[in-house]
Amino acid sequence: MTGWGVARRLAPHPVYEFSHDPRQFGSELFGAYRAPALVAREFGVSRRQVAQHWHDLLVRDRFYERIREKESALARAGALGTNPGGRADAYSEVLYVALRILRPTSVVETGVALGYSSAYLLQALHDNGSGTLHSIDLPTVDPAGRVDRDGVCDRTHVRVAGETGAVVPDDLRDRWKLTLGPSDPLLVQLFDTLGTVDVFFHDSEHSYENMMWEYKVAWPRIRPGGYLLTDDVPRNRAFDEFVASVGVRPYRWFGPKGRRGAIRRPTAAS
Repeated sequence: MTGWGVARRLAPHPVYEFSHDPRQFGSELFGAYRAPALVAREFGVSRRQVAQHWHDLLVRDRFYERIREKESALARAGALGTNPGGRADAYSEVLYVALRILRPTSVVETGVALGYSSAYLLQALHDNGSGTLHSIDLPTVDPAGRVDRDGVCDRTHVRVAGETGAVVPDDLRDRWKLTLGPSDPLLVQLFDTLGTVDVFFHDSEHSYENMMWEYKVAWPRIRPGGYLLTDDVPRNRAFDEFVASVGVRPYRWFGPKGRRGAIRRPTAAS
């Protein structure tokens, strides 16, 4: 079965039975599966195409089963625990679908931790058969976390720096270039090397100062028609203020306040 009917019938599929709280996952699942029409409208494709990409991720790729295998290995090593640094959730499937539609050749990501979002991005590039993900991460190895520039403690951490991106399946790593260190100055250096990119995804420190800085650095380096994606939009006013400053229409998803956001760099014709 392919097409739009897939998105209507996937909920009972055993792929959804994984290690996190099923009650919380269930609410996010049904919120995400109201999204195909919105995703299709945002990216200018049919709902059938969006549903087919979702089917590829969930059924053909066995994505959650492969992530579970990595989580199980980390749990056996005592490296998973109660780490709040992300997880495989339905709301991140939009990242995968977006990259399947956009077919980027170059994607830049800040913030990795255990690598859940990175895995969705890399799976999309793998299924597209092209593209490279360039990730920058400054690992926190203290279980108490790190206090950001807004005075907020983020408890996201890895046990050791070498476990950054540990949940990413091995067969997806050939399209991944991971650099450990702060986004300032590494992000500027990376853009100087790459020139323009197709997609930028902010998921590092979510302080107002850092989010605004990364948006301002990345935006001129995104090709016309490319996208800036961001996590933790409701954390502060950075995304809303930046969107207003560049005069584009935002797309937000996941939860009533839209925890994740996207904006498209205008083309000459738009």
